[in-house]
Amino acid sequence: MPLAGLMAKFVELGGYGGQGGLNAVETMLKNGTDELFALTTVGDFLFRGIKTGAAEWMMINGLTSNRLPPVFRENGFALFNGKQDTSENECYQVETGQEDWEQHTVITKWGKDSQSLSEDLSKAETCTWIGKYCQTWWTLPDA
Repeated sequence: MPLAGLMAKFVELGGYGGQGGLNAVETMLKNGTDELFALTTVGDFLFRGIKTGAAEWMMINGLTSNRLPPVFRENGFALFNGKQDTSENECYQVETGQEDWEQHTVITKWGKDSQSLSEDLSKAETCTWIGKYCQTWWTLPDA
């Protein structure tokens, strides 16, 4: 998964930078550093982290190391990295159903903390794993 995301970013980047990145990916694939469908354990992929191949390359490369999403931490890439027994970067407003039982347990607002609660995700921001380079990630209002 990290390799596929890296490839997509380089294609999106385009130009010499994107081509240089794709060349680096090609080298990783040819020399066996990584593969598109790498074998790993479920525990490593979801929680413990993968710190080899493209994931390791992104963590030590100056172009990408400080721009990685929150699924990257010191232990590498894991889909739920830092999400065990925590609600970090997750805050919700949930209806109690006191006024209308049909709304019971419906999430009406969400954000990364109580100060950023919003009714849709059009203003939601995501930041890198080091808390920099924040940007909106979904520009369209929810349906």
